[in-house]
Amino acid sequence: MRVATFDLAGYLGEHAPAARASDPAGEWCLSCPRCGGREHLYVNVEKRCGHCFRCDWSPGLLDLLAELERRPRAEIARRLGARDEPTAPSNLASLRERILALGARASATPPMAPSVPLPEAYIALAPRHSVATERALVPFRAYLAQRRIPQAAIAHHRIGCALLGRYAGRVILPVLADSSVAAYQARDITGSSRIKYFGPEGQQLGRVLFNLDRAREHERIVVCEGIISALCAGPDAVASFGKTLKPRQVALLAEAGRPAVVLFDAAKVATGATDAHREAEEAAARLHRAGVQAFVARLAQGDPADNDADVVRRAIDRAAPFDSLSGLRRRLLTQPDDWAGR
Repeated sequence: MRVATFDLAGYLGEHAPAARASDPAGEWCLSCPRCGGREHLYVNVEKRCGHCFRCDWSPGLLDLLAELERRPRAEIARRLGARDEPTAPSNLASLRERILALGARASATPPMAPSVPLPEAYIALAPRHSVATERALVPFRAYLAQRRIPQAAIAHHRIGCALLGRYAGRVILPVLADSSVAAYQARDITGSSRIKYFGPEGQQLGRVLFNLDRAREHERIVVCEGIISALCAGPDAVASFGKTLKPRQVALLAEAGRPAVVLFDAAKVATGATDAHREAEEAAARLHRAGVQAFVARLAQGDPADNDADVVRRAIDRAAPFDSLSGLRRRLLTQPDDWAGR
């Protein structure tokens, strides 16, 4: 097998742990063989390069195969009939260009995923319905009130629910793009399901951001984990559907041209006593590398829905600027004794 005819997509499907195609344009997502970060390494099979958004490793084809197989790079080069030459980018500008190439698309392409139909059992919660229907909707309205979701947001985002079928007992949370539904999540409110959120099969949440259309009209964009958190954080907040920003989401935020404040749930960013806000800083680092002015906001506990609105906005206003030394400064503050002894 030679480099020119090497089937990288087929190779990843067979050899890479938990590899999956994340984009029709040729991007694959897999666990990084260098740092072990699950779904942190993105590989473009057409460009034959990748980038890990956890350890900043940017492998070319030979480097990638050598790490996956735990074999010398020279051996891989001989097998493919390639010259064993370094593939690392020559400067930071080319590194940034390669990172953005994994997630960026020409502006002529659709900014979000194509529209999807809402489930047949969907009932909108903004308008009033018949007396019998309203009686059945009481638990759903009570859930949204308890999570402090404003009525204006319920109407704008077409938030609804389902009484029957696959989504029975769930609040339906659409993701809008240019007034169309690009995706949606169904949130269980009964507490009886082991799966809190799910949606239609095949939807690509990694290519969308909840509320991006409205948020990019503001001076800054607040990046939250989930839709409920974003709704409570304010009209300038988006949801990334988890702690890991995908390349397309990073590209969308870069295209918005606004500073970004990362506000993750306090309970979920606490991954350890010595590194409590690692995930928030990792997300800010990805944005920083893509040219976005990034900040990290912190709540003392819970998520935005667990706190009063003024507490959330105060945390956002006090967000700390992120730069390449942010992690070091945090470690100096949280582990002063360890550093003093060195």
